[in-house]
Amino acid sequence: SRIPPSNDFKVGMKLEARDPRNSTSTCIATVMGLMGARLRLRLDGSDSTNDFWRLVDSADIQPIGTCEKNGDMLQPPL
Repeated sequence: SRIPPSNDFKVGMKLEARDPRNSTSTCIATVMGLMGARLRLRLDGSDSTNDFWRLVDSADIQPIGTCEKNGDMLQPPL
């Protein structure tokens, strides 16, 4: 994109993210770093060796409460 999406996230924010090792699971994640329109995420309960990157407009990340609102369940990371 010529105009990247704005990044309003901050380090330490919580969100819901799909587990990159199990795409059917949604977990709580913490924003560990920012680089332009990218977020470095860590699933709560895992360590830094499993950090992963997502674009701020990725369908793999949602605000906290999205699963509950949709009747889905949050899962712990693998």
